[in-house]
Amino acid sequence: MEPPLDNARHLRYWQRCLRTLLPHQYTANDSTRMTLGCFSVAAADVLAAGPTSTSLLTPSDRKAFRTWVLACQHPGGGFAGAPTHVFPKPVYSSFDFVEGKSTVGAPGEANIAATLFALQLLALLANDETSGETSGKSERSEDRKEGAFLGVNRNATLRWLRRLQRDNGSFGEYVSEVVDPRVAGGKRSVIGGGADMRYCYIAAMIRWMLGGGSGDEDAQDIDVDALVLYMRRGQTYDGGFSESSTHESHAGYAFCAIAALELLGRAPEGDPTTTRSQSGNDLFARGIADLPGLLRWLGSRTFLYKTGDDSDEEEEWHESIVTDVTPESLLQPACHPLLGFNGRCNKHADSCYTWWTVGTLAILQRHGYGLADDTTANWEASRGFLLEQMQHVIGGFSKTPGSPPDVYHSYLSLAALATQGEPTLKAFDPAMSVSLDTVRTIEAARRGLLRGLGDGGAMRRADLLSLGKACWGASNGTATATT
Repeated sequence: MEPPLDNARHLRYWQRCLRTLLPHQYTANDSTRMTLGCFSVAAADVLAAGPTSTSLLTPSDRKAFRTWVLACQHPGGGFAGAPTHVFPKPVYSSFDFVEGKSTVGAPGEANIAATLFALQLLALLANDETSGETSGKSERSEDRKEGAFLGVNRNATLRWLRRLQRDNGSFGEYVSEVVDPRVAGGKRSVIGGGADMRYCYIAAMIRWMLGGGSGDEDAQDIDVDALVLYMRRGQTYDGGFSESSTHESHAGYAFCAIAALELLGRAPEGDPTTTRSQSGNDLFARGIADLPGLLRWLGSRTFLYKTGDDSDEEEEWHESIVTDVTPESLLQPACHPLLGFNGRCNKHADSCYTWWTVGTLAILQRHGYGLADDTTANWEASRGFLLEQMQHVIGGFSKTPGSPPDVYHSYLSLAALATQGEPTLKAFDPAMSVSLDTVRTIEAARRGLLRGLGDGGAMRRADLLSLGKACWGASNGTATATT
């Protein structure tokens, strides 16, 4: 019988990540501190299940962390990955004498991944401090959730996100300016970073979180059709997904493509575990060229992990591939099989690959694609692999058996367990990769942002603009308000 998930031990691990210095190996991750912070807070949130659970964060922690996140926001939209990558505010302000208007400089300081994790962190910090609440406290909690995105420049961020999309539908990581004497102003914008499914997925997440595509004119929407077509072209000959059809397929790319398709068609409100894509907007059919091939490829990611004995001490790995359907003889209780996952052909089992594969199948199953057995038939053996081989004695999960735990693999292991209904973890939304509690907070925060839109919001903005014109004079042109 495999060991249980030790919530207390894992909470102590994440508390160390939040309260103390990370090991020196994380020094190279200074530019991605927003990511490390988001994983740490999100893991503590997922582990805080039950009416008697308490948060690792105090009210003063939440306020300080929120200030830290907002300090990384770029005036032109988006967030930087850490305070050390944010310039002083005067650096961002300049004046374009050719265009005759003010400009926002250094756009390359903001990147798409940091922007996603910043928004998720703001929502996580507004989550309930405890699960059990009185009615009065619940009202205050709802106000806190609706104010989670207070201070986020929604319109600027959505316009910046649109600038990250290339003509082929893909997304880059950041927008930068390069000198070009051939264009007006002597500079032109370029989209930096790679072109793959990760940024497509992140773009879909940011769009859904901020209510992109809601029809308001101040915030440009991305080209959804071009994005879906780009992801469709990323499916390879073997059924998996890659950066393009000529590159190697990868379980992480498959997850990003499927989760992005789900979010592009997701309604703004509703239970994401039961609500399918909006009627008449079947993006899965448009974005997946070969669904049976994808399901076969995902199924072939399963490995039978053997722990080995004294006779094979020199062998570094004790694995054998499980082809087609796992033999019934290996699934008998007496055999105690351990099933891991690899993310690419001829690779070893890895804890994060369990998440990429299981998360993808869970999303597809929820929308009626594939059989129910896809994610449940052999889950006990996969759960045993995570808990017996990857769960570390100091808390957290390792990448491979015998290696130390790390922030990335520890969170994704929890995500896989939560997606499969681990009883001591919070309910989980695989497409958003956070707990359902956090998704509800995001929905409330979006409502708070969008209150200024619609007829009432338009009237209020018009009144403010009229008042501003009266003060500034008509010769100054038209002012633009943002929410």
